[in-house]
Amino acid sequence: MNLALGLPRLPRAARRQLASRTALHAWLLDLQRPATGAALARFLVPRLSEWLPLQAWALVIPGPHGPERVGPAPRGRRLGPAVLAVADAALRAQAPWSAGSMRAVLRTGPDAAAVAWPLRGREEVAGVLVGIDNTPAPRPPDVVRAGEALWRDVLEPIGLALARVRHLDRLEELATIDDLTGLFNARHLQHTVERELSQLARTGRPLSLVFLDLDAFKRVNDRHGHLLGSQTLVEVGQLLRACVRLTDTPVRFGGDEFVVVLPGTSRRDATGVARRIQQRVAAETFLSGRGVEVRLTVSVGVASLNRPTYSAAELIRTADEAMYWVKRHGRNGIRAVLLGRGARKGSTTE
Repeated sequence: MNLALGLPRLPRAARRQLASRTALHAWLLDLQRPATGAALARFLVPRLSEWLPLQAWALVIPGPHGPERVGPAPRGRRLGPAVLAVADAALRAQAPWSAGSMRAVLRTGPDAAAVAWPLRGREEVAGVLVGIDNTPAPRPPDVVRAGEALWRDVLEPIGLALARVRHLDRLEELATIDDLTGLFNARHLQHTVERELSQLARTGRPLSLVFLDLDAFKRVNDRHGHLLGSQTLVEVGQLLRACVRLTDTPVRFGGDEFVVVLPGTSRRDATGVARRIQQRVAAETFLSGRGVEVRLTVSVGVASLNRPTYSAAELIRTADEAMYWVKRHGRNGIRAVLLGRGARKGSTTE
């Protein structure tokens, strides 16, 4: 398709589809149903493709490190990065953007025409709608005129819907973050372990949990007060982040208990991570910047799986029980348990 000539078909097709009050009302209601950006994209892409068949339609949102696509990946080689490059151009311009050839204008992507419209919520740009054709156009498509025709019934409602689901995403994220340490909380732990168990079932890669408790932490609160006790927990959370990989998930389970989820990690390697955390905590002087010195030790339980034969709750409980075994037997140690099919296959203690 020559997108420069074909783009006017989009608002005409949308107007025909939404001509009646009933159809428009149903469209606006459907836009409010998705609870995530991915679900919104899965609803929109087929509808937009019906109105104007292109190589790819995509929703993109601004992220902390640049544009991020939401929803299914577009089909075709190099289209994923191309979608992000087009969205970035529209976000930088803060205005509708188009090119007769992406490769000629952006020096990336296919030699094909592209269009993009920033989508505004009530207060700010919530994302970008991107369309990429499969051939170049002799001139840039007129996205401004098309956008004006699409604004009231298509682009503005999509922008408001995207802003809504992004707000829901932020609320969900806040609900899974520990207010004190900034680590994930126990609610997020359950979802993370369930996700990693599904990954284990698909790939066969092991999964381990490290469950740790700060020994005699009550003395810190009694001696220095709860404010400095809370600051100590913040510093422990920072230390945990420094001890694990980006693919691992450190969690504040509650009080002075922490958990680290270690995907693709055997019992042996997880015990090594536990030992590294134990040594780092013992070597650290906490609250040194507050005019006091706090030294800590930790009791650590490790639970590992090679097969997805246990639930998330059972894996968490096993790591917790291993940690409490250490507490009962003198503290400042590590107990690692390997779970097998139907029974615990073994444990090691340090």
